[in-house]
Amino acid sequence: MNGFEWRKIQHDFHIISTTFAITFNIFLIILISTRSPKTIRSYKYLLMGVSIFEIFFSSVEIIATPIVHSFHTIVVVLTVVGDWPRLLMRILTSTYCGSFGCFLAMFAMLFVYRYYVVSGNSKVKYFESWYLVPLAAIVLFCGFIWGAIGYLMFGPSEEIDEFIRLDLYEELGLHPENIAYVAPHFYLINEAGEKVWNWDCIIGMSGVCTIVNITVFFIFRYGIKTYRFLQKMSIKPNISEKARTMQKQLFYALVIQASVPLVLLQLPLVILFIFSLLNIHLGQIAGIHTFTISLFPAVDPLPTIFVIKAYRLTILGRDAAENV
Repeated sequence: MNGFEWRKIQHDFHIISTTFAITFNIFLIILISTRSPKTIRSYKYLLMGVSIFEIFFSSVEIIATPIVHSFHTIVVVLTVVGDWPRLLMRILTSTYCGSFGCFLAMFAMLFVYRYYVVSGNSKVKYFESWYLVPLAAIVLFCGFIWGAIGYLMFGPSEEIDEFIRLDLYEELGLHPENIAYVAPHFYLINEAGEKVWNWDCIIGMSGVCTIVNITVFFIFRYGIKTYRFLQKMSIKPNISEKARTMQKQLFYALVIQASVPLVLLQLPLVILFIFSLLNIHLGQIAGIHTFTISLFPAVDPLPTIFVIKAYRLTILGRDAAENV
């Protein structure tokens, strides 16, 4: 398949997936605001925050239509400049990358909140009222750091331009002058023609990995703690069946929802980076990751919509006001 046809397929998929993503997330926001059981409390605002950010992510994606590709030792997230200013497209590309950090931070917070609620921990108050403002700031800070690393440390260079020029044209029908990109480049060629580590890239990736490791640690730690506590709840006679069912629905919906970005967003990128470190060129097949990442915000709202009974009954046209 020639490069233009491959890009056309990716572009069309962007349009379709982002349309579904925005539609599903708007629908979920309406469900959350009108059909949420009272027992959900402030958790509904956290869920709405995730949906709002996924709409933002999809909006950036539909404007920039980024392509994720791999060229031997370089992983590239690129956008076609077209009639847009190159600086703007580079900022949008970095924002797109930074969104990955925001998503991880949001899901980490959701798991912490779920544990505090089911365990009756007094720290749950830090997820209510005005405390939501600093929590949102933490999420945005993670995204800002991730995006800034991409912009400042993984930016364009003449060396990368020449390194990817031939494959870029053969596989995507583009020239480096036509694109803006973020590209971690693990190796450089020194004056003696030897391959050496690119320490700017290593330092930048260390920052990204720090965000990933911390957030994933919180997701697994509090996910396991919540699951164990829910198992204990099932044998406590002083807790109503309705309350137990509601907490289980919210937890399982969150587990599935958090698995979506890990499988469709983080895992594909990890695979690309592994091949890049091994200097294995994937060719056009690397573009499959563009599809999985684009699909993520369209799939992510579905677990919440269908696992939480109140929302599911609404879709089925039944009265969910008193159902959990």
